[in-house]
Amino acid sequence: MRRPKLILTLTLGLCALHFGTAIGAKANDLDNQSARWSQLKNHLFGDRAIQEGPGGVIQLEVPLRPDNAAAVPIFVKSAAAQSPERYVKNIFIIIDNNPDPLAASFHLTPESGRADLSTNIRVQTHGPVRAIAEMNTGELSMASKLVKASGGCAAPGQAKAIASANLGRMLIRAQSDSVLNRPNWAQLIITHPNYTGLQNDFLTGLPISAHFIESLTVRYGDSTILTAETGISISEDPSFRFYFVPRARGAVKAEVKDSRGLTFTKTIDVSPQ
Repeated sequence: MRRPKLILTLTLGLCALHFGTAIGAKANDLDNQSARWSQLKNHLFGDRAIQEGPGGVIQLEVPLRPDNAAAVPIFVKSAAAQSPERYVKNIFIIIDNNPDPLAASFHLTPESGRADLSTNIRVQTHGPVRAIAEMNTGELSMASKLVKASGGCAAPGQAKAIASANLGRMLIRAQSDSVLNRPNWAQLIITHPNYTGLQNDFLTGLPISAHFIESLTVRYGDSTILTAETGISISEDPSFRFYFVPRARGAVKAEVKDSRGLTFTKTIDVSPQ
Protein backbone atom coordinates (compact mmCIF):
# COMPACT_ATOMS: atom_id res chain seq x y z
CA MET A 1 0.00 0.00 0.00
CA ARG A 2 1.58 3.25 -1.10
CA ARG A 3 1.24 6.63 0.59
CA PRO A 4 -2.04 8.02 -0.80
CA LYS A 5 -1.52 10.68 -3.49
CA LEU A 6 -4.44 12.68 -2.10
CA ILE A 7 -2.40 13.34 1.02
CA LEU A 8 -0.18 15.69 -1.00
CA THR A 9 -3.10 17.99 -1.76
CA LEU A 10 -4.21 17.87 1.83
CA THR A 11 -0.69 18.67 3.02
CA LEU A 12 -0.70 21.99 1.15
CA GLY A 13 -3.90 22.98 2.87
CA LEU A 14 -2.57 22.01 6.26
CA CYS A 15 0.59 24.05 5.67
CA ALA A 16 -1.53 27.12 5.03
CA LEU A 17 -3.60 26.46 8.13
CA HIS A 18 -0.52 25.91 10.25
CA PHE A 19 1.17 29.14 9.28
CA GLY A 20 -2.13 30.99 9.68
CA THR A 21 -4.66 30.32 12.40
CA ALA A 22 -2.94 27.35 14.02
CA ILE A 23 -0.01 29.35 15.36
CA GLY A 24 -2.30 31.20 17.75
CA ALA A 25 -4.27 28.15 18.87
CA LYS A 26 -4.41 27.39 22.58
CA ALA A 27 -3.12 24.07 23.82
CA ASN A 28 -6.60 22.95 24.88
CA ASP A 29 -8.41 24.23 21.75
CA LEU A 30 -8.77 21.19 19.49
CA ASP A 31 -11.46 22.56 17.14
CA ASN A 32 -9.00 23.11 14.28
CA GLN A 33 -7.36 19.76 14.91
CA SER A 34 -10.74 18.03 14.85
CA ALA A 35 -11.57 19.66 11.51
CA ARG A 36 -8.23 18.55 10.11
CA TRP A 37 -8.70 15.02 11.34
CA SER A 38 -12.06 14.97 9.58
CA GLN A 39 -10.28 15.81 6.32
CA LEU A 40 -7.52 13.30 6.91
CA LYS A 41 -9.94 10.54 7.84
CA ASN A 42 -11.99 11.17 4.70
CA HIS A 43 -8.93 10.98 2.44
CA LEU A 44 -7.43 7.92 4.10
CA PHE A 45 -10.41 5.84 5.19
CA GLY A 46 -13.55 7.34 3.66
CA ASP A 47 -16.64 6.67 5.72
CA ARG A 48 -15.32 3.51 7.38
CA ALA A 49 -15.98 3.24 11.12
CA ILE A 50 -12.97 3.58 13.43
CA GLN A 51 -13.14 2.17 16.95
CA GLU A 52 -11.50 4.32 19.64
CA GLY A 53 -11.24 3.74 23.35
CA PRO A 54 -9.56 1.56 25.99
CA GLY A 55 -11.03 -1.61 24.51
CA GLY A 56 -9.50 -1.05 21.09
CA VAL A 57 -6.84 -3.13 19.38
CA ILE A 58 -4.21 -0.39 19.43
CA GLN A 59 -2.47 1.50 22.24
CA LEU A 60 -0.27 4.58 21.91
CA GLU A 61 2.45 5.93 24.18
CA VAL A 62 3.92 9.37 23.44
CA PRO A 63 5.03 12.10 25.88
CA LEU A 64 2.70 15.06 26.41
CA ARG A 65 5.62 17.50 26.56
CA PRO A 66 8.60 15.92 24.78
CA ASP A 67 12.13 17.19 25.40
CA ASN A 68 12.83 17.50 21.67
CA ALA A 69 10.09 18.28 19.13
CA ALA A 70 12.35 16.97 16.35
CA ALA A 71 12.72 13.54 17.97
CA VAL A 72 9.56 12.60 19.85
CA PRO A 73 9.52 8.92 20.91
CA ILE A 74 6.37 7.06 19.97
CA PHE A 75 5.42 3.52 21.00
CA VAL A 76 2.57 1.63 19.36
CA LYS A 77 1.31 -1.52 21.07
CA SER A 78 -1.33 -3.97 19.97
CA ALA A 79 -3.58 -6.16 22.10
CA ALA A 80 -4.16 -8.52 19.17
CA ALA A 81 -1.97 -11.58 18.58
CA GLN A 82 -0.55 -11.93 15.08
CA SER A 83 -1.98 -15.17 13.71
CA PRO A 84 -2.71 -16.21 10.10
CA GLU A 85 -6.43 -16.02 10.85
CA ARG A 86 -6.44 -12.56 12.44
CA TYR A 87 -3.65 -10.00 12.56
CA VAL A 88 -2.85 -6.30 12.38
CA LYS A 89 -2.16 -5.69 8.71
CA ASN A 90 -1.44 -1.94 8.67
CA ILE A 91 -0.50 0.71 11.22
CA PHE A 92 -0.75 4.38 10.28
CA ILE A 93 0.96 7.15 12.27
CA ILE A 94 -0.76 10.51 11.80
CA ILE A 95 0.28 13.90 13.21
CA ASP A 96 -2.69 16.17 12.54
CA ASN A 97 -0.89 19.52 12.38
CA ASN A 98 2.33 18.57 10.62
CA PRO A 99 3.04 19.81 7.07
CA ASP A 100 2.97 16.13 6.06
CA PRO A 101 0.52 14.60 8.55
CA LEU A 102 0.90 10.98 7.42
CA ALA A 103 4.20 10.21 9.14
CA ALA A 104 4.33 6.52 8.24
CA SER A 105 2.34 3.55 6.99
CA PHE A 106 3.60 0.23 8.35
CA HIS A 107 2.51 -3.09 6.82
CA LEU A 108 2.80 -6.23 8.91
CA THR A 109 2.32 -9.97 8.46
CA PRO A 110 1.60 -12.87 10.83
CA GLU A 111 5.37 -13.48 10.83
CA SER A 112 5.85 -10.33 12.89
CA GLY A 113 4.46 -12.19 15.92
CA ARG A 114 3.62 -8.95 17.72
CA ALA A 115 2.25 -5.76 16.13
CA ASP A 116 4.35 -3.50 18.38
CA LEU A 117 6.40 -0.69 16.85
CA SER A 118 8.43 2.27 18.01
CA THR A 119 10.17 5.16 16.25
CA ASN A 120 10.85 8.90 16.66
CA ILE A 121 8.75 11.57 14.99
CA ARG A 122 8.81 15.31 14.37
CA VAL A 123 5.99 17.46 15.74
CA GLN A 124 5.61 20.93 14.23
CA THR A 125 2.95 22.32 16.55
CA HIS A 126 0.79 21.07 19.39
CA GLY A 127 -2.08 18.77 18.53
CA PRO A 128 -3.12 15.11 18.30
CA VAL A 129 -0.84 12.25 17.34
CA ARG A 130 -2.73 9.16 16.21
CA ALA A 131 -2.01 5.48 15.65
CA ILE A 132 -4.56 3.59 13.57
CA ALA A 133 -4.51 -0.17 13.19
CA GLU A 134 -6.20 -1.94 10.30
CA MET A 135 -6.88 -5.64 10.80
CA ASN A 136 -6.67 -8.15 7.95
CA THR A 137 -10.46 -8.35 8.32
CA GLY A 138 -10.77 -4.63 7.56
CA GLU A 139 -11.61 -3.40 11.07
CA LEU A 140 -10.06 -0.06 12.11
CA SER A 141 -9.00 0.90 15.63
CA MET A 142 -7.43 4.19 16.77
CA ALA A 143 -5.55 5.56 19.77
CA SER A 144 -4.72 9.27 20.00
CA LYS A 145 -2.75 11.49 22.36
CA LEU A 146 -2.24 15.24 22.61
CA VAL A 147 1.39 16.33 22.19
CA LYS A 148 2.48 19.84 23.17
CA ALA A 149 5.55 20.62 21.08
CA SER A 150 6.60 23.05 18.36
CA GLY A 151 9.14 23.53 15.59
CA GLY A 152 10.08 19.90 15.04
CA CYS A 153 9.83 19.96 11.23
CA ALA A 154 11.90 23.15 10.88
CA ALA A 155 14.46 22.43 13.61
CA PRO A 156 18.08 22.63 12.40
CA GLY A 157 19.39 19.29 11.22
CA GLN A 158 22.77 17.92 10.23
CA ALA A 159 25.04 20.06 8.10
CA LYS A 160 24.98 18.81 4.51
CA ALA A 161 28.72 18.02 4.50
CA ILE A 162 28.40 15.86 7.62
CA ALA A 163 25.23 14.17 6.39
CA SER A 164 26.78 13.29 3.02
CA ALA A 165 29.82 11.67 4.65
CA ASN A 166 27.72 9.27 6.75
CA LEU A 167 24.67 8.83 4.54
CA GLY A 168 23.16 5.36 4.47
CA ARG A 169 25.09 3.70 7.28
CA MET A 170 22.81 1.09 8.85
CA LEU A 171 22.69 -0.89 12.05
CA ILE A 172 20.44 -3.84 12.84
CA ARG A 173 20.17 -5.00 16.43
CA ALA A 174 18.34 -8.18 17.37
CA GLN A 175 17.39 -9.84 20.62
CA SER A 176 20.55 -11.57 21.86
CA ASP A 177 18.68 -14.44 23.50
CA SER A 178 16.44 -15.03 20.49
CA VAL A 179 13.94 -17.89 20.76
CA LEU A 180 12.59 -20.12 17.99
CA ASN A 181 8.93 -19.71 17.06
CA ARG A 182 8.44 -16.80 19.46
CA PRO A 183 8.24 -13.04 18.81
CA ASN A 184 11.72 -11.51 19.06
CA TRP A 185 12.50 -7.82 18.89
CA ALA A 186 14.79 -6.18 16.37
CA GLN A 187 15.80 -2.59 15.69
CA LEU A 188 16.84 -0.89 12.47
CA ILE A 189 18.76 2.40 12.59
CA ILE A 190 19.66 4.36 9.43
CA THR A 191 22.09 7.28 9.37
CA HIS A 192 20.15 9.76 7.26
CA PRO A 193 19.35 13.47 7.77
CA ASN A 194 15.71 13.04 6.74
CA TYR A 195 15.62 16.67 5.64
CA THR A 196 12.09 18.07 5.63
CA GLY A 197 12.52 20.90 3.09
CA LEU A 198 11.78 23.41 5.88
CA GLN A 199 15.29 23.54 7.34
CA ASN A 200 18.42 25.63 6.79
CA ASP A 201 22.00 24.38 6.89
CA PHE A 202 23.31 25.46 10.29
CA LEU A 203 26.79 26.11 8.82
CA THR A 204 25.82 28.13 5.74
CA GLY A 205 22.31 29.30 6.64
CA LEU A 206 21.07 28.23 3.19
CA PRO A 207 17.82 26.28 2.70
CA ILE A 208 18.12 22.51 2.40
CA SER A 209 15.86 20.68 -0.03
CA ALA A 210 13.85 17.71 1.21
CA HIS A 211 15.71 14.39 1.32
CA PHE A 212 14.21 11.62 3.40
CA ILE A 213 13.72 7.88 3.82
CA GLU A 214 10.78 6.90 1.63
CA SER A 215 10.39 3.15 2.12
CA LEU A 216 11.82 0.16 3.92
CA THR A 217 11.47 -3.60 3.72
CA VAL A 218 12.61 -6.09 6.37
CA ARG A 219 12.80 -9.83 5.73
CA TYR A 220 13.79 -12.85 7.76
CA GLY A 221 14.92 -15.57 5.43
CA ASP A 222 12.24 -15.79 2.73
CA SER A 223 9.53 -14.18 4.87
CA THR A 224 8.63 -10.50 4.76
CA ILE A 225 8.38 -9.15 8.30
CA LEU A 226 7.71 -5.47 7.75
CA THR A 227 7.36 -2.95 4.96
CA ALA A 228 6.72 0.76 5.37
CA GLU A 229 6.37 4.07 3.58
CA THR A 230 7.65 7.05 5.54
CA GLY A 231 7.98 10.80 5.07
CA ILE A 232 9.42 14.01 6.52
CA SER A 233 7.63 13.58 9.85
CA ILE A 234 10.07 10.84 10.86
CA SER A 235 13.09 12.24 12.71
CA GLU A 236 16.64 12.31 11.38
CA ASP A 237 18.65 9.09 11.69
CA PRO A 238 15.42 7.05 11.66
CA SER A 239 15.11 4.18 14.11
CA PHE A 240 12.45 1.48 13.94
CA ARG A 241 11.89 -1.22 16.56
CA PHE A 242 9.66 -4.16 15.61
CA TYR A 243 9.13 -7.89 16.12
CA PHE A 244 9.65 -11.04 14.07
CA VAL A 245 9.23 -14.79 14.59
CA PRO A 246 12.28 -16.89 13.59
CA ARG A 247 11.29 -20.39 12.45
CA ALA A 248 14.93 -21.47 11.99
CA ARG A 249 18.39 -19.97 11.88
CA GLY A 250 18.53 -17.24 9.29
CA ALA A 251 19.25 -13.60 8.57
CA VAL A 252 17.43 -10.33 9.06
CA LYS A 253 17.82 -8.26 5.92
CA ALA A 254 16.73 -4.64 5.59
CA GLU A 255 16.47 -2.59 2.40
CA VAL A 256 15.88 1.15 2.61
CA LYS A 257 15.17 3.60 -0.22
CA ASP A 258 15.15 7.38 -0.01
CA SER A 259 13.45 10.20 -1.92
CA ARG A 260 16.44 10.68 -4.24
CA GLY A 261 16.44 7.07 -5.41
CA LEU A 262 19.33 5.86 -3.23
CA THR A 263 19.12 2.34 -1.82
CA PHE A 264 20.83 0.99 1.31
CA THR A 265 20.92 -2.59 2.61
CA LYS A 266 22.09 -4.37 5.74
CA THR A 267 21.99 -8.02 6.89
CA ILE A 268 22.69 -9.73 10.20
CA ASP A 269 22.60 -13.42 11.07
CA VAL A 270 20.30 -14.67 13.83
CA SER A 271 20.72 -17.98 15.66
CA PRO A 272 17.59 -18.58 17.76
CA GLN A 273 17.59 -21.32 20.39
